[in-house]
Amino acid sequence: MVRGVYTVLVTPFKANGEVDYEGLRKNVEWQISQGIHGIVANGTTGEFASLEDDERERVAATVIDTAAGRVPVVIGTSAEATQKAIFYTRNAKKLGADAVMVLPSYYCKPNQEEIFAHFAKISDAVDIPIVIYNNPSTTGVDIKAETVKRMVDHSPNLSAIKECTGDIKRIRQIRLLCGERISVLCGWEDLALEAFAMGACGWISVIGNVVPRLAVQLFKEVYEDKDLDRGWETYKMMLPMLSFLEYSGKAPQTLKYCLDKMGLSGGVVRGPRLPLTHEDKKAIDEMLKSMKVT
Repeated sequence: MVRGVYTVLVTPFKANGEVDYEGLRKNVEWQISQGIHGIVANGTTGEFASLEDDERERVAATVIDTAAGRVPVVIGTSAEATQKAIFYTRNAKKLGADAVMVLPSYYCKPNQEEIFAHFAKISDAVDIPIVIYNNPSTTGVDIKAETVKRMVDHSPNLSAIKECTGDIKRIRQIRLLCGERISVLCGWEDLALEAFAMGACGWISVIGNVVPRLAVQLFKEVYEDKDLDRGWETYKMMLPMLSFLEYSGKAPQTLKYCLDKMGLSGGVVRGPRLPLTHEDKKAIDEMLKSMKVT
């Protein structure tokens, strides 16, 4: 079962646009030193759609090798075509991933039957835990709670869901239909406290790139200790950055700017993304101060 806070890593790029694999190792080591529960590579925050196949494989291999079993590693294996997603998933298992994370097809806008078939074929082809990644804002389709239940009924491999609808009721619906057979994971940055209060047992966290200790602290306070008052104080400190990451459309740029300021590895983003503006950087600097990051 996927449980706790898993940072979905940025993919650091050098000034010439090449992947900074040594920088990636540095970031993974720092994440583990900060007490993160797990790591996700080749997710949306990692600009997976901007990576070539050989880069995706090497990023996955670098993260798995660096983690060396100290924390679980989930590898994003999303693809438009089902067969390509199976290829990436088989490769992730061969490299030693603990689980994979998969979107529905993100261009053809599949219906619910096609979404179910996509995940069923992947789970039938590769024996590895699969995190269903429901992100309607990027794929244009929403995996309904009833479809999630069909997936869980079909295969025990389909054992977790990163829920990114921004609708807090969806967590309740999935838990009512699936019970404890699936781990519900928060995937919407500024709903983390609410998701934990609703019973989400984990968080695929973007802000974890910058403040993994705070993300883990929030999880402990709200989900484990059931202390909403303490959790609220931690959450308030994080909310400006959580909201900026969720709504600005500049999450990779923001995280990379922060990582570079912190002496870690961020670097540039790949086009068509553009760099942050001066105004963006000033606002981010204030958010870092509010979280006591210097």
